[in-house]
Amino acid sequence: MEAEGIWPNELTMATILKACSSLAALEQGKQIHTRSIKYGFKMENQIGSALSTLYAKCGSIKDGNAIFRTMTTRDLVSWNAMISGFAQNGRTVEAFDLFDEMISQGITPDKVTFVNVLSASGHIGLVERGKSYFNMMSDRFGIVPRVEHYACLVDVLSRAGRLNEAKKFIESVKVEHGMSLWRILLSACRNYRDYELGAYAGEKLMELGSQESSAYVMLSRIYNALGKLNDVERVMGLMKLRGVGKEPGCSWIELKNLVHVFVVGDQKHPLIDEIRAKLWSLTRLMVLEDAEDNPVF
Repeated sequence: MEAEGIWPNELTMATILKACSSLAALEQGKQIHTRSIKYGFKMENQIGSALSTLYAKCGSIKDGNAIFRTMTTRDLVSWNAMISGFAQNGRTVEAFDLFDEMISQGITPDKVTFVNVLSASGHIGLVERGKSYFNMMSDRFGIVPRVEHYACLVDVLSRAGRLNEAKKFIESVKVEHGMSLWRILLSACRNYRDYELGAYAGEKLMELGSQESSAYVMLSRIYNALGKLNDVERVMGLMKLRGVGKEPGCSWIELKNLVHVFVVGDQKHPLIDEIRAKLWSLTRLMVLEDAEDNPVF
């Protein structure tokens, strides 16, 4: 585009920044930020919002907040992006404060805003605050809760260990939610070792025909912990009958403009020996630190 002498406009730069944000490509995003300044674009709605979203998603909250504060006009997308950034990076109090600031400035929150503050409530186990936000949606702003809001509140209750309350809440939900709410509860039951309730949630997923391998694996492990080996065989047989496959875990990281991909069981990485050595070293350090923190007498 530039090679043909066509200059970008604000929409062009904002679009590229959104692409960088989706890929968590921080370095490339910084380059586009620099070029935006070079072209003389102001850090207002389109570019400013895209930049604050990019930095927030990539964990550079300080930079994202700095851009947000320099914007003379902020639309709802900008507020949501910054609240989400605080929530996702463990700065929940600042997410709540920014939500209050937004309300005080006369900006009406939308469904995305409430997903953000509900998620933040769950991260630090603030059940009553989460319930307050959930009720505020409809009572104060007339927003009808959607599946994602119900899921957030189930997550809030589950993370706090209030599993039976989460179960009752799920069964009271009137909207069609498929399997998402039971999936959250099943995972929480595994973490809290509430195997009876976990089996109940898992069987709900089986009835609904879940195609996620994790549900079958978690349920089979729960039955194994309960000593119900026949149920273990039944669940794994059902998984095979339905053709549900377990996808290998995958992660990636970008270093010096090169993306390194890691897949469970992969032996083809050119630095596999160095990676194994480092993992062994880190594992040994964790074992030693655990021994120091939890001495056996």
